[in-house]
Amino acid sequence: MDRPAPVEYKRRLLMKQLGMASLIIVVPLLTAFLLKGAFSQAVSLSEVITATVERGEVQMTIQGSGTVAPVYEEVITSPFRSSVIKIMKKPGAGIVIGDTLVLLNTTIAEEELDMARNELKVQEIRLKKARVELTQMSEDFEYNSRIKEIQIDNLKFDYEAESELNKMGGSPAWNVKRAKTQYDIAQLELNQAKSNFKNQVNSRKIGIDELETEISIRKHRIAKSENQLSMACVRAALNGNLSWIVSQPGVTISEGQEIARIADFSQYKLAGKISNSWAGRIFTGQKVLVRDQERSLTGSIENIMPAINQGMIECSIRINEGNISNLRPEQQMEIRVIISNKNDVLRLPNGTYYEERGYKEMYVIRGNKAFRTRVLLGDANFDYVEVVEGLREGEKVILDDIGQRYTQNEIKVFK
Repeated sequence: MDRPAPVEYKRRLLMKQLGMASLIIVVPLLTAFLLKGAFSQAVSLSEVITATVERGEVQMTIQGSGTVAPVYEEVITSPFRSSVIKIMKKPGAGIVIGDTLVLLNTTIAEEELDMARNELKVQEIRLKKARVELTQMSEDFEYNSRIKEIQIDNLKFDYEAESELNKMGGSPAWNVKRAKTQYDIAQLELNQAKSNFKNQVNSRKIGIDELETEISIRKHRIAKSENQLSMACVRAALNGNLSWIVSQPGVTISEGQEIARIADFSQYKLAGKISNSWAGRIFTGQKVLVRDQERSLTGSIENIMPAINQGMIECSIRINEGNISNLRPEQQMEIRVIISNKNDVLRLPNGTYYEERGYKEMYVIRGNKAFRTRVLLGDANFDYVEVVEGLREGEKVILDDIGQRYTQNEIKVFK
C-alpha cells in the first residue's frame, strides 16, 4: 500500500518546477534585451551636421540660374571676305582704342573692288549710249515730222484743187474722194508717229533712269568696299579686354564673320532664367541674391524679356554689390529672387537636406538619443529654411539626411 509523500518532498518538487518555469520565461526575455542592446543603432555627432532651431527672418525667394556677361561687349566682324595674315593680340590682353588686333589679307577684296569698278565703267558707257540714242531719235523724229507736214500740205492742196475742179465740172467725184482719203491717211500717220515717238521717249527715259540708279548703287558699293579695304588692319574701337579672337593665322573668314570680341570686365551683369510658373511674381526692380560656392552678390532685375523661351523667363540682372573680381564671362551662377520677407519665424540653416516645401523626417536630439520627427518645412533662401511645424525653438536637429540609413524611431548619439 502506497504511503503519502512527505510535505518536505512536495515543497522541494514545487520549487524545482517553479525554477524551471522561471528559467524558460526569463532567459528568452534576457536574451532579447541583450540582443536589442547589441544591435541598437547609434550615430556619432562628430560625423553629422547639427543645428539649433532659432527665431529670425526668412526671405522668401524663387530659385533660378544666371550666366555672367560683361555689361558692355563689342563684337568685331570681318569687313570683307579674306584670310588672317597675323594676330596681334592674345585673349585676355588689355586693349585701348586704336590697338591693332588682326591683319587681314586684302587680295580677294582688291580683286572684287577692281571688278566692281570695271562693271561701273560698262554701266556708264551704256548710259552715254542711251542718251545719244535718245537725242538721235528726237532729231530724226523732228525731221521726219517736218517732211510729213509738207506732204500733208501738198495733199491738202491737191484735195482742195480737185474739189474746185469738181465744182466746175472739170474733175470727177472719185478724184475728189481719192485726194481726200490720201490727205486723211497722211494726217493719221503723222499722229501715229507722234504717239509712237512719245512712247519711245518715255521708254528710253525709264531705261536711262534705271541705268542711273544702278550706277549710283554701284558707286555706293565701291565707296563701301574702299572703306572696308582700309579696315584690313582691324583696330579696337573701345578700351577693355580682349575676351576672344580668331584662333590662328591663315584661317579663311567670310564677310560679317566674327573675328574678335572686346569687353569691359570692370562691370558685369547676369542673363537670368527663371521658371515661367513664377511669371506673376517677377517684375523689374526686384532684389536678387547671387551665389557661386562661397561668393555672394546682390543685384536687381533690370529688364524682363517679353517672350517665354523653352518654359523659362529670361531677364537681365544688374549686379549692385559684392566682389566681382573673380567673375568670368559665361560663368554659371545660382540666383534667388526675393519675393517677400517672413519675420519672427522658426528657422534652420539651409543645407542638402532641403529640396522643397513639405514634410521631412528629421532626427531631434534629446539627451543621448535622437528621435525621428516629422517636420514641415516652408520657404527657403541661401541661408535659412523656414520651420512651419514639428520643432520648437532651441531644439537641436541633425541636418544630414540620415533617414535611409537609420530606420528606428530613436537612435543613440555620442560625441
